[in-house]
Amino acid sequence: MTISNTNGEHYLFSELKSLLNTDESLFDFLESSALDGVWFWDLEEPENGWMSPTFWKILGFDPDSKRHLRSEWQDLVNREDVKDALDNLEQHYATPSSMFDQIIRYTHKNGHTVWVRCRGVAIRDSSGKPIRMLGAQTDVTELKLQELSRLEQEKQQKLAFKKQAFLLDELEKTANIGTWEVDLISSKVVWSDQTKRIHEVPLNYEPTLEQGINFYKEGESRELITRAVSESIANGTPWNLELELVTATGRDIWVRAQGKAQFVNGECVGLFGVFQDITPQKQVEAQKQKIRERAVAESIRLQVANDALGMGVWEYDLVTGELLWDKWMYSLYGVSKEQFTGAFEAWERSLHPDDLERAKQLLDEAIEKNINYDTEFRVVMPSGKIKHLKANAVILRNDIGEAVKAIGVNYDITDKVETMAVLEQEKERAEAAAKAKSDFLANMSHEIRTPMNAILGGLQLLRNSDIKGNLRTILNNSAFSAQSLLTIINDILDYSKIESNKLSMEFAPFSLIEVLNAVKYDMDEMLSSKGIVYSVDIDDKFEDGWIGDVVRVKQILLNLVSNAVKFTIKGMVKVDVSCYEYKGENAIAISVIDSGIGMSEEAQNRLFERFSQADATTTRKYGGTGLGMAITLSLVEMMRGDIKVDSVEGEGTTITVLLPLAPAKLDKQKSVKKSLAAPMMSNKKILIAEDNAINQVVIQTMLEDTKAEITIVDNGKQAVEAVEKEDFDVILMDIHMPEMDGVEAQRQISQMKKHIPIIALTANVMPDDVAFYLQQGFVSHLGKPIDMNHLFGMLKQYGH
Repeated sequence: MTISNTNGEHYLFSELKSLLNTDESLFDFLESSALDGVWFWDLEEPENGWMSPTFWKILGFDPDSKRHLRSEWQDLVNREDVKDALDNLEQHYATPSSMFDQIIRYTHKNGHTVWVRCRGVAIRDSSGKPIRMLGAQTDVTELKLQELSRLEQEKQQKLAFKKQAFLLDELEKTANIGTWEVDLISSKVVWSDQTKRIHEVPLNYEPTLEQGINFYKEGESRELITRAVSESIANGTPWNLELELVTATGRDIWVRAQGKAQFVNGECVGLFGVFQDITPQKQVEAQKQKIRERAVAESIRLQVANDALGMGVWEYDLVTGELLWDKWMYSLYGVSKEQFTGAFEAWERSLHPDDLERAKQLLDEAIEKNINYDTEFRVVMPSGKIKHLKANAVILRNDIGEAVKAIGVNYDITDKVETMAVLEQEKERAEAAAKAKSDFLANMSHEIRTPMNAILGGLQLLRNSDIKGNLRTILNNSAFSAQSLLTIINDILDYSKIESNKLSMEFAPFSLIEVLNAVKYDMDEMLSSKGIVYSVDIDDKFEDGWIGDVVRVKQILLNLVSNAVKFTIKGMVKVDVSCYEYKGENAIAISVIDSGIGMSEEAQNRLFERFSQADATTTRKYGGTGLGMAITLSLVEMMRGDIKVDSVEGEGTTITVLLPLAPAKLDKQKSVKKSLAAPMMSNKKILIAEDNAINQVVIQTMLEDTKAEITIVDNGKQAVEAVEKEDFDVILMDIHMPEMDGVEAQRQISQMKKHIPIIALTANVMPDDVAFYLQQGFVSHLGKPIDMNHLFGMLKQYGH
């Protein structure tokens, strides 16, 4: 095959020149495209392909050494690109309107890759068959390398962004800090996953701005955040607030909410900020500690978190003594970076003198014992102002366990300390007021009960006399009224104690059957006067003996039974008692059933409200303060029990109480039973210490039927003197007396003659008082006003 003419030129080159002379469009093509070489390919003899010298030069070859064969350049093409090039050529051959334009990778003589853009056009014969390919080449290696570099950078940036996003998410989880953003143009609100966790909403939750605000607790917190958002949108004011928030599950928490506005051309287009759950302070501090251990010192995201919290980070080199502060530390201590020397002594000079030694001691202990540094101290600002700071740090050690560095944080807790101080003052004032109120009520109780003793005692004595007709009715009414007054006094005292959380429960074995008998005894007169049938039905499987507060259990039962009797005009009142299992515990089930006036649904809803009865007519007709059922509910709840009401107006009421109490064995000798008759004590001596002359007469009269020898003294000193002179079988000792009180008299008498039983006879009936007297050595307590039958029961037990 001839490949050159007489001039030594390749026939294709010669033919190309001829074509350029005859076809002006080919010249235009080459002029616009030929940058790094031209090629001309014989499609009829595919092995022949002429490449211009420039092409071979960019591949590092000597053009004169080349024979212009297809195999010479095709062997230098990347295998993947060969296939793509052949496919694109076939498409160009078949479709004349399409261009052949492809970037092909060639292997340079030195082995590196050269990227070449190949463009070409087919030259066709008269029938349209491609017989030649004319093309131009452009070295795009530099551009391609730049593109590859850019793609690699984008890849690395994406990896870095993913890593940063992962680190941010981990930091948010660790520090319990979330982020949020509001686009005011699109109204879109974006919460980070941690922000959603704090709100206890699903991770796919997408709130609106209004919904986000409505999570804040209604009232002051919601008003503050609403005002802060409005002011920020209006004038760009940032906010940093501690607010109450109610999560999606209904849990109340405290959060720190911080936010800023974003303005474009003077218009607010968005809001962004951070959000922190500050409820469990210790947990928050522990989370901050984890952040300090894990975070990189120059981490941008950690710095954002520190800026948001106003937390200063410090680093103390234990080897060199160098102390490093971040920008927040300078702000916390009120000094500039230029004023700070970087020495440990600079920190010491800032501390309050009274706090310096302890702060240093705790740091030394943390270093020595390998524990965390955790303390609070005061610093004196250059202006003289005192600031309270919280300090936490961890000690870093080398491979052999030597402490080499302390890394920690400081943050301002001045507001918290001042707030706690105010709260402590308010607490002390409240406690003082509560104590004054309690003392006043106790004193009033004593002062009221003392004359009530004379009234009720006298009425009890008169009822045992031969009085008939209207005088008997008047006497009974007087006794009932006096007893009602005493009940009101007791209710007010109990209400006061419940209101101030001063009411305490005792836990001792007691008999419920004895309580039921005592209630029956107390209600006998009212039951008889109204002609109501009263019955107690105890389940066959009921076993008596329980641990609890017998006084309060009786109070509950007496309130329920007295109410049932009070509101039953005729018919019956029944008490059902059984054992029950309540929330997995043993319990007493007591149902009080009556055929009385019943209650409407509205009245049932108000039944346990304080100072409330069904209506004003009920109060006028049946009397009462409206405290009894409220006190009953409080007592039941204090015992972790339950109370239920079932009533039909005009038909009757059933009230059921469940009291979870533990079973107990009973001491048969322990309880004091009332006695309807005075015990015969004709050979016995009774000493009465009572400073009130009227009460002396009352109690002496009550004891006449005992035939005992009665000695009455006016105070504790006289009681001690009387015992020094002679023995007594029982002593009834008042507490509040002149010269020497009953407690001191009991102590001295017990030292002389321990065998004499001394009974506290006093108007102090508070459970705490009674417990104190028994602890001091009194054998029992008899409250004023004196129940004559209770007195007889005690004398029968202790005077024989």
